[in-house]
Amino acid sequence: MRVSICGIQNESDLQKVVQSDADAAGFLVGQIHQSARFILPSTAGRLAAQLPPFISPVLITHLNTVDEIAEIIDKSNIKCVQLHGKITFEEIIKLRERFSETLQIILATYVVDNSIPDDLDEIYPFIDAILLDCFNREPAMIGSEENSQYMWAVGADFVRRCPLPVLLGGGLNSENVAEAIAKVKPYGIDACAGLRLPDSEECCLERCRNYVYNAKVAGFKISNG
Repeated sequence: MRVSICGIQNESDLQKVVQSDADAAGFLVGQIHQSARFILPSTAGRLAAQLPPFISPVLITHLNTVDEIAEIIDKSNIKCVQLHGKITFEEIIKLRERFSETLQIILATYVVDNSIPDDLDEIYPFIDAILLDCFNREPAMIGSEENSQYMWAVGADFVRRCPLPVLLGGGLNSENVAEAIAKVKPYGIDACAGLRLPDSEECCLERCRNYVYNAKVAGFKISNG
């Protein structure tokens, strides 16, 4: 089970990723929707360069044109990008063509009205994974936690059908991650808001450690039947 902690803003957050034994650190760059966790591409690049071996940096953005996305990739020198904006398939294909195989592309999609967009088949050859948000209904809701319903059954059905690795996101924390993994059986998971203390933008080390530990244990149980 691959485990990501996103919304990393500074060295303190970065150390909590390392101390929690997470597999990836996500940096929010290229702000469109309201969030206090976005940082500059140069800051993301500086933090990513401090990660030890076997922890991967991921650039998370809401930008939706290839030129804008390419600019933050070049400035941060991070070669894995997670696309959360309302980007067209044409722009994703252009992004793939510009960076060829040197870039890993993760496309975020959302469960809306108990369903997932059924036109993803045509974009699968140009991306490397899907980030499936089974909690928020659109990018602008990320971190708002206004929704109270998890669409894990829909997510599980999608995981069974999707030919690519599926990462599960949306409202995950140390308390619910084991249940989410057991029900959806994703390739990996991604969490942000649920790993912070109330009224704080900094990662909580205890929450991060429990989240990673519970996720790894749940993943081990799935892999062993």
